[in-house]
Amino acid sequence: MKFYDIMFKKNKIALFTLLTLSAFGFAQKGTQSPYSVFGIGELNSGQYAAFMSMGGVSMACTDSTIANFNNPASYAYFSRNRPVFQIGMNGKFSRFETATASSNQQNLGLNQFQLGLPIKKNWGASFGLLPYSFTGYTISNYSVTDGDTIQFIKEGTGAVTRVFLGIAYKPLNHSRLDTNYSKKDTSAVLKTHMLSLGIHGNYLFGTSARTQSLEYRYNNLAYNSRVESSLRIANATADFGFNYQYFFRPVHVDSLMNGSISIGGSYSPGFKLKAYQDLLSYTYVGSFYSGFSASVIDTIENVADSLGAIYIPQQFKLGVEYRFGWQPSRKGERLLRVAADVNYQKWSGFYEEFGGVKTPPVFKDRLSFGFGMEFSPVIGNDPTINIFSRTNYRIGFNYAQTELSINGINLDNYGMSFGLGIPMNINSTNTNINLGASYGNMGTTDGGLIREKYIGVYFGISIMPDRNELWFVKRKYD
Repeated sequence: MKFYDIMFKKNKIALFTLLTLSAFGFAQKGTQSPYSVFGIGELNSGQYAAFMSMGGVSMACTDSTIANFNNPASYAYFSRNRPVFQIGMNGKFSRFETATASSNQQNLGLNQFQLGLPIKKNWGASFGLLPYSFTGYTISNYSVTDGDTIQFIKEGTGAVTRVFLGIAYKPLNHSRLDTNYSKKDTSAVLKTHMLSLGIHGNYLFGTSARTQSLEYRYNNLAYNSRVESSLRIANATADFGFNYQYFFRPVHVDSLMNGSISIGGSYSPGFKLKAYQDLLSYTYVGSFYSGFSASVIDTIENVADSLGAIYIPQQFKLGVEYRFGWQPSRKGERLLRVAADVNYQKWSGFYEEFGGVKTPPVFKDRLSFGFGMEFSPVIGNDPTINIFSRTNYRIGFNYAQTELSINGINLDNYGMSFGLGIPMNINSTNTNINLGASYGNMGTTDGGLIREKYIGVYFGISIMPDRNELWFVKRKYD
């Protein structure tokens, strides 16, 4: 008798839970930054917890226990018959400061759902969803004219979500045993060269809603005005990635050191996204903010489903990672990872176009850097070894020259991070729990601007079958 042992029954509850949390979590507000007023909102820089703990570096990472969305070429390194379920949650505690005032805000929500699938030898795929950008702000100020106090309010809500499907292939996977002889030493080194290529197909969709109101604060008979606009996006994009890895391991009985160097990169071409704009402006009496009911007096403009476009510019990412492993005892091998990334996106080319009119440039090009390290006292998930030795310890730093320049002042974002990766055996699975935190600074109080000091918290869980519970294995019984 022949059959495929796919194991969905054992894991359907976990899968249903992940999907339910994903659908709920992406509905949450992902930012409360006033800078999300620009463009399509604040870009989602919060990646999976394991990468955020290392300064956001990820381009050269090919860990088979983690699904790395940032480089589709990494999917070719999934372990055979061992898919990866992955979910991530991020939170942010922010303090917004001006030269004279401050405000505390916080948000928490689901940041990623991903399923990584090893298709066959040298092939891998992954699909999932994650936020692309967030809009979430409330800006209010007052002025006094002819004895009347006028309140100006700007509000924004919404998010753009990315659904993706990626596939990767490893055209090069070659190992060679090099042997060197001398009078004092005999050694052999196993050298491996690997190259993988990957592609993502993405679908971006979502709505960014903005409202501007002018109200006479203490005059209930005055005509107030309000403009409600929304921007809806629905379009496909793509990005491409590569990873090259050179691995060497001495096989002499007394030589237990090994190492590898990995170079990874991705390219996202510029895309002109189809967009729809709704606009409604009107006058009213009463108030939306002071506890009084509001009654519309007259509609000034009402435009629905105005077809236009938004141009998302091209992006380049490049990263390098060096791994050094050694075995000081027979208990297990230690591993040190050092990695760095650089990311450039030409945001100066961003524009919105409706009615044949393009918006003037509002951004400059974005350039960011990341550096991180990870130390693993013992590689693997052997339950006989204490949990502190099996935990991965991470630290990182990041710096970004953001796309924002206001009143001639460039806004930078920088910070440091740290975290833990804890491998566990739960119900015949290899489960990796990843925890992280960061502290950073965005912007400045110079020129009347707003500075954000923030603490980020990250949680991620990756689940894969252990070696005795492989998926998609063809069994034979007599």
